[in-house]
Amino acid sequence: MILKTTCTTLIISCAITAPAQSQEKFQEQLCEAAKTNRIVELVYDKDVSKGCIPRLLDVHQVAIGHNESLYVHGWQTRGCTKGRDFEAKRIFKFEKIKSVKIIDGEFSEKSRSIKSEGWDGCLGDNCFIDKNICE
Repeated sequence: MILKTTCTTLIISCAITAPAQSQEKFQEQLCEAAKTNRIVELVYDKDVSKGCIPRLLDVHQVAIGHNESLYVHGWQTRGCTKGRDFEAKRIFKFEKIKSVKIIDGEFSEKSRSIKSEGWDGCLGDNCFIDKNICE
């Protein structure tokens, strides 16, 4: 009985810390990209199963939400978004990011303009960002 309880406790502990560890996995790369105005090649959530090529994202900010999850905000120049490939301001949850690779490239004028405006952490009336980590 003690062994069963110990194993259950261990499994629950690992399950709770796994999302936090996976979030931290990309934080350093994404912060480096945000601080140096770099572009990342990003595979997100179910992109591979949809047959999508990796997204290209000009990284603007990395932030912590009120739910303690990490988010990256930026300008997506390529990749699947609702079945289409188009440029747009985007927010990605770290726990759904599958891979990140910093690549060569420069922000477009539109992307630089959006980054300089900053981001208040809101999508419409939903303000879910607690604080920026880096930008």
